[in-house]
Amino acid sequence: MVSSAHRFSLAEPRLSSPRQYHRRVIWLAIVHPSLFLVALLGVFLLVWRGELFVTLTQRSNVETLTIAFFILLFAYFAFLTAPGTLGAMRIAWFHVRAAISRDRRRTEATRVETLGKRRRGSRVCFDKAVEIEGAAGQPWEIEIRDEIGSMGRLRFDGVRVEQLDAFRGSNTFMAYVEERICDLTGGDLAIVQWASTRDDEFRAYAASAEAMRKTWPTVTLTEEQRRALEAELGLLSRALRDEAFLPDWEFEGEHKLPIIPEPLGIISLSRSERRVDPLSSMTAALVTVTLVVGLICFFLARPPWIPGR
Repeated sequence: MVSSAHRFSLAEPRLSSPRQYHRRVIWLAIVHPSLFLVALLGVFLLVWRGELFVTLTQRSNVETLTIAFFILLFAYFAFLTAPGTLGAMRIAWFHVRAAISRDRRRTEATRVETLGKRRRGSRVCFDKAVEIEGAAGQPWEIEIRDEIGSMGRLRFDGVRVEQLDAFRGSNTFMAYVEERICDLTGGDLAIVQWASTRDDEFRAYAASAEAMRKTWPTVTLTEEQRRALEAELGLLSRALRDEAFLPDWEFEGEHKLPIIPEPLGIISLSRSERRVDPLSSMTAALVTVTLVVGLICFFLARPPWIPGR
């Protein structure tokens, strides 16, 4: 659970182009190894100069177990970001290969082979059913493909949308689909359920919408708009190949604004977010861990005065 007083910092960013989407994936690939390295540095410093910090805590009002807490915290973040660090290294390797290779298409095809087995990806529910003109109530699909190959399919069935034959689920991709449909149709469409965070509520909402399908509000795409959407999503294929190397971390969030500050905290305002943007949450963790490690480095560079026994 993530707490914050600023809702906008945790909300899903608006991505209006494949270039913005790819830039976001690259930043996520930078944050994972950065957090991994900073966390390892924190563990190393606390273990290396453990005697200094134990002495400091024993001769002050700070609990000695605080050191153990920070070691466990750093180790937890290092363990959490290790898969993302490996994925970021693989992304960098294939980007270097593509830059120096004479056959970029073959390099990209090799990357697809490295991604492994395909599976079902993310599933979401919109607040309205998404249909094709002239085929009301019928499910429909579009394929995400470029010249290298297919990155899976999107299946629309009423309010439900799911990724099929994908290498990795991506709720950010689903948010991008929402934006593109709104732009193409000029309608108002929003994701209201994410299966990755609340599967039971997702199923209940989908079942309710299906039971009232004839009266449920809809957004209708023409065949021309469907082809335009398929073409635009195909432009994301390269970004999706990069994203498939990174772990699919999904979080819920709670935003709190205390009216009476801690330690009392008797009255506070709060708002829950069904899904927190992974980039903002991981970046917030990186900033927090970096500040703590920076404070440790400050104590090592300028040790505080320690009173005698």
